[in-house]
Amino acid sequence: MASVPNLPVASAPDLAGMLGRRRSERLTVCLPGKLMLLDGEFDCALEDISQTGARIISNAPLAMGRRGILSCSPLEAVFAVVWTRGHYAGLEFEEEEPLGTIRLVRWHNDRDRQRHDAALRDMVQKWGSGAR
Repeated sequence: MASVPNLPVASAPDLAGMLGRRRSERLTVCLPGKLMLLDGEFDCALEDISQTGARIISNAPLAMGRRGILSCSPLEAVFAVVWTRGHYAGLEFEEEEPLGTIRLVRWHNDRDRQRHDAALRDMVQKWGSGAR
């Protein structure tokens, strides 16, 4: 019986990277946050978040490679800026965040959205009934 030669095993290609997909799924949010940089603390708004990064909008002086800390309860993550477009920036977290933390951030987003929607419904109902 012929022996099978020991051939090197090729590693699997990074299909997600080849297809332009991210390593982890992003969740759409709209939450206030803080950026802590060497030259100060700046407000920001999170637009989406994943275990590996976030997209934000801010007036902070951000440039590619800039590092800092993103804080949006319960999240506190060390990041590096990987892209900027105007006031928008993509942040890559230094360490992958636990899925539970990301889900909790999304829960805060959904809870705040429900409160906002309820307040808006009440306002419209009052306005429609002639109350001020």
